[in-house]
Amino acid sequence: MRNTHLQAYAPQISITQYLKHLWVLPVLLLAMQAIIRLTSNPVLTTISPWLSMIAPIIFIITFTIAAFWVHQPIRYALKTHKHLALEQAMASLPMRAIKAFGLASLIYIIYLLAVIAISSSFSEQPLTPRMMVALYLSITFGLGILTPTIAVTLTMAWMAKSRKRLSNQNLFIGNLEHFSTYPWIIRSSNRPWLIFAITSLIPVSILGVFTWLMLGTTDETEQHFILMQAIVLFCHLILGGTALVWVTSRTIYRITRELVSGLNFLRQGKFDGHVAIMMDDDMGDLARGLNTALAGLKERDTLKDALAIASDIQKGLMPRGEPNITGYTVSGFQESCYAVGGDYYDYIKRENGNIWFVIADVAGKGYPAALTVANLQAMLHALANGENISLFDAVKYANQSLFQSLQGGRFVTLFMAELNPQTHTLEWLNAGHIPPLVWQENHIIRLEATTPPLGMLEDLPLRTETLDFMQGNVLFACTDGITEAKNKTSDMFNDHRVETWFRERHALDPSVLPTSLLARLEDEGFTTHDDDITMLCLKRRDA
Repeated sequence: MRNTHLQAYAPQISITQYLKHLWVLPVLLLAMQAIIRLTSNPVLTTISPWLSMIAPIIFIITFTIAAFWVHQPIRYALKTHKHLALEQAMASLPMRAIKAFGLASLIYIIYLLAVIAISSSFSEQPLTPRMMVALYLSITFGLGILTPTIAVTLTMAWMAKSRKRLSNQNLFIGNLEHFSTYPWIIRSSNRPWLIFAITSLIPVSILGVFTWLMLGTTDETEQHFILMQAIVLFCHLILGGTALVWVTSRTIYRITRELVSGLNFLRQGKFDGHVAIMMDDDMGDLARGLNTALAGLKERDTLKDALAIASDIQKGLMPRGEPNITGYTVSGFQESCYAVGGDYYDYIKRENGNIWFVIADVAGKGYPAALTVANLQAMLHALANGENISLFDAVKYANQSLFQSLQGGRFVTLFMAELNPQTHTLEWLNAGHIPPLVWQENHIIRLEATTPPLGMLEDLPLRTETLDFMQGNVLFACTDGITEAKNKTSDMFNDHRVETWFRERHALDPSVLPTSLLARLEDEGFTTHDDDITMLCLKRRDA
């Protein structure tokens, strides 16, 4: 599809369009020819009229051949419909222009100086050495330095404009790795120095040589000839320098305007924008950097949306409300440090009227842990529907499944209990989880781990225990986001502080126990932003 579009866009970057963009060169040549004739330059007396007339034609032919050679890789890319070849051709265009127009200028200078030298030898007033030096310097600067520089600058301007058009059609990317480095001659930081040398340093030096040549002779003919060459050089400098600066400034303006558009994309949050890489220099590197930033921010936005969806999905896995159990009050709390987390709590009603209470902590954070939570939640809800599935059987099945699915040494700590509201018994199993606390008869019972975490071994030595849950008893379970919360001195809140708080606040309603503990953490300077936090509270109300 891109190649089809490329072929449709071919007329916009054809050799005809490129040659039209070089219109400044013949105009500059004709202007200089007119100035030479208007000033009655003595050099005209040394060249026959027919040679004088044919010189512009040879100039146009020479530079047209050079332009065809410069454009040849682009024509090949368009002919073969190879998009990558077009990228390479555009990237190599400046150096090809430097070589081609430099050689064309050299050939034309040799031709012109040879014609002048031969014509002078047959003239009644041959050129003196001083006159020849002045003439050679004038021609060398005008045709050997200024003219090819303008040709290369026009080529780079055409390339920048073409790249912009192609980029708008999504036909040019400009991220070729082997063109990430570029010659010093086309670096934007060096261009002011090159323009200074071409428009100031070199011509002023040549004018100094002209002054020295004029002061070194008393021959009026020589002085007049050198003066005329100085006038020609001055006019060439004014016209050519103006064209050079104008084209360069317009190109820089287009490039900087494109970079500004990229900054506007960032400012406005339009991360699907794209900055055209119009030149393979340090400004091109900046454009590539902007495109990388835009792509990265777009990916982050996409990821943010995906995380928001994942967060909503995970919230949907958690209990939508507390179960209504006669004689009991239940409360749960969860807060993830990321959009999704690895903590999980649940109340699962069974067909026999019993209820499973689950609190678990998956090793790790983020997406991997959240996927494990989803897997564990689905398993337990499916197992809860089985009539003959005991707490022991459910944990055993979950462990075998996690053992097969978890990778990289990951595991899950889990506390799971089954409450029988009729007999008020609590059968529980702790697989490597922080011991939940039970307030019973004015003291605290720790429900210590009876087995290693799930997923570490295929066959765990599981063991359940039973606890009579009497009136006034309170169960509090949490994850290590509470016990491992740190203060400024890196001290942890630890199990002892949780017990102290629980001893003081166990009489509170379960619905306010989580906020009470969080307030205690904040008062004592402990931060909870580095890990997921989950709490589960169960209280048997007094009769």
